[in-house]
Amino acid sequence: MNIAVFTDTYTPQVNGVSTSILIFQQELERLGHRVYIFCPTYGGREGVNPSRVFRFYSIPYRSEMMREQRIALPISRGIWEFPKLKIDIVHYHVPHYMGAYALLLAWIFRKPTIHTYHTLFVKYTHYVNIRPSLAVRFVKWISRVFCNQTDRILAPSEEMKKELLGYGVIKPIEVLPTGIYPPPLPEPSYVKAIRHRFPMNKKLLIFVGRFAREKNIPLLFDVLKILERKGVSCHLLLVGDGPDRKRIEGEIFARGLGERISITGYIPRSEVFAYLASSDLFLFPSETETQGLVLLEAMSLGVPVVAAAAMGAGEVLKDGRGGVAVPATPESFAEAAYRLLTDPSLYLEKQRSAKDKAKEWSSSAMTVRLLSLYQTTIEEYRARRYRAS
Repeated sequence: MNIAVFTDTYTPQVNGVSTSILIFQQELERLGHRVYIFCPTYGGREGVNPSRVFRFYSIPYRSEMMREQRIALPISRGIWEFPKLKIDIVHYHVPHYMGAYALLLAWIFRKPTIHTYHTLFVKYTHYVNIRPSLAVRFVKWISRVFCNQTDRILAPSEEMKKELLGYGVIKPIEVLPTGIYPPPLPEPSYVKAIRHRFPMNKKLLIFVGRFAREKNIPLLFDVLKILERKGVSCHLLLVGDGPDRKRIEGEIFARGLGERISITGYIPRSEVFAYLASSDLFLFPSETETQGLVLLEAMSLGVPVVAAAAMGAGEVLKDGRGGVAVPATPESFAEAAYRLLTDPSLYLEKQRSAKDKAKEWSSSAMTVRLLSLYQTTIEEYRARRYRAS
């Protein structure tokens, strides 16, 4: 099968969408399918492109808060190569510039389309200078327009499916999480060396993700203080970077938490796994996460999770295996963390079930489901065209 993937975010950009695309791309190619990626340039940071990656010339947003994002312009050899690739299906991610180009090319060359709606955009309206209520209405409208021009939509969780139905989406919606690769087990000596970088007399809590307002990171600062009052001394490790880093660093300084919190910045994925393996507990307070891949990666290493009971993260933990989903309040997070850190038998049970849960969300199993949905979409599209003719 020849698959055209259109996306506004791809390497070298690091986020959940680009990770999801890379995982499915690698799995599909492992099974012998050809995946062609259509994506923006990143100011020369993308390096040498493989033959099946077509970059669209792009410019950065002027907004400081959106400096990681790009505006892709319809300037690419991919436009001229597209009809030669014998594409079977067009799969686009994010209802944005590349999504529009995907729908246009699919319409011109009569190809079926499928769209993965990754992001809860109504929670990201603080990035634009528009009245919040108006911005939310616009997001719902543009999402409805894109989805209803598509043959099938993939939602990473049941909660996201409900959200799209509430927007007035009438096209078929299937729930399909991405799944994960079992991460390579870090060398025990390296994990031990990392752990010795932080106070050994304290529990090590970790957050991994993009530093952005919607990730709700400052909630964890309150959790630290509550745990301290309860007699559990902890050190918080923040792994990642992003547009909100300066504000987060300022808040850490203002609260006098500089000696109890460490920030790594962006680091290679192999190191992320080593930092996870060295930690006692993974905390994830974001209420906008549609999949929670990083939760599953932590769980695959036997690290129990406390996460906000919302969207994909809440869905991953709804059965209580591998961790706890709680309301996104400092008190709820602190209470859940306290129970896990002070009850050895409960902690060991969560460690065991975390590893079991992660195995069930394998990338290979999810890719088999994706291929089945591709085939169904292609067959339904051809049947409609045959009837129309």
